[in-house]
Amino acid sequence: MGRPLLLLRLEAPLQSWGLRSRWDVRDSGDEPSKSAVIGMLGCALGYPTGDARLEDMEQVLTMGVREEHPGVRMTDFQTVTGAHPTAEGRLRGSDDDPDTIVSPRAYLQDAAFMVVLAGPATVLEECRDALLAPRWPVYLGRKSCPPVRPVLECLTDKYETVREALERHPWEWSGCPDPQPPYPANLRTVEEDEAGVAIRADRIRTNPARMYGARSVRPDWVDFPGAAPEGVSPCS
Repeated sequence: MGRPLLLLRLEAPLQSWGLRSRWDVRDSGDEPSKSAVIGMLGCALGYPTGDARLEDMEQVLTMGVREEHPGVRMTDFQTVTGAHPTAEGRLRGSDDDPDTIVSPRAYLQDAAFMVVLAGPATVLEECRDALLAPRWPVYLGRKSCPPVRPVLECLTDKYETVREALERHPWEWSGCPDPQPPYPANLRTVEEDEAGVAIRADRIRTNPARMYGARSVRPDWVDFPGAAPEGVSPCS
């Protein structure tokens, strides 16, 4: 028996995981950000934006991500007119402002990810239960990006570490073509690691400006673990 791990499946026609989104330009990372995943769990739990419990949860959970399917990057050009809130909580412009702001917004099309979270069993169990009956709708980075399948994969103790789950848990992507898909030889992973060589500015910090802290991650690859047999739960 290993340690408790919460496994999530993030799939949607569009996902967006902003890392440096400010003002008009809204970017997206190549994989789910930790702040967005914690925010998604906060939606399920009923925690409002700025709730200190989100920061508490982020601090006790560690995260790994495996890219089941990379998807295709796209940019949508949206327009904004009139008064709208800024990052500091004030209003910019006025209701009769004739100027139109063009806001480019990046998305990942048809991407699929497996997220593995480790931490106290009580916190993971609470998150599992909330995903089974969410207080508010969950979405993948932005409210316009609802998931196409249940986010919860399972709460399991089959694996000793996040890394082992990333290496061994069966691959799955609901958008995989039939009958014989060209399975990838390996899968990209990004695992939270204090000795990691890459930085992600996506640690939740409770402050009025909604500024985020940095964390170290280790980008890597794992061998393709094999797909789950048809009709068999990958968590069984």
